[in-house]
Amino acid sequence: MIAIPLGIVLGLNQGVYQAFNPIIQLLKPVSPLAWLPIVTMVVSATYVSDDPLFAKSFVNSLITVALCSLWPTLINTAVGVTSVDKDLLNVSKVLKLSWWQHIRTIVLPSAIPMIFTGLRLSLGIAWMVLIAAEMLAQNPGLGKFVWDEFQNGSSASLGRIMVAVITIGFIGLLLDRGMLLLQKHFSWNKQQSLR
Repeated sequence: MIAIPLGIVLGLNQGVYQAFNPIIQLLKPVSPLAWLPIVTMVVSATYVSDDPLFAKSFVNSLITVALCSLWPTLINTAVGVTSVDKDLLNVSKVLKLSWWQHIRTIVLPSAIPMIFTGLRLSLGIAWMVLIAAEMLAQNPGLGKFVWDEFQNGSSASLGRIMVAVITIGFIGLLLDRGMLLLQKHFSWNKQQSLR
């Protein structure tokens, strides 16, 4: 919801892209271990309620995951938009398409493969960061389970941790396959357009 529209805007305007690119490259490599304390402090200071809708640990994990997984989709969307065929851009000018029509009929169909590449990368990063954030923020989930088993230190802990690791990997595989199915559904197919 954030990265794709922002990536389209950056891809359509080279000046804005050049202005924001250093900021993106500065924030992109920051580890979730660095973001989580900052996010925790900000959420603790601003998310004050007697009856909160979501637990603070959930909000901390959510914002940390968003901050870490945003960049691949943003960058790939911007690159996909800038690499739209010049002939298609000229057709858009000749037909005098409105801004929205230009985006919908020219830019998005051409950029869809790059956008979905970014989404697949972002989803993988989001899943990894979520597990780490659950460990550190003590948010219930697989990450907290692995951390609790590690702290437990019993003889059965290693087996439980290995099962959790395999489960984490399997869920990551399912998420990636789901994103591939979405990509096939939304991708422009030349064979269909010829029929």
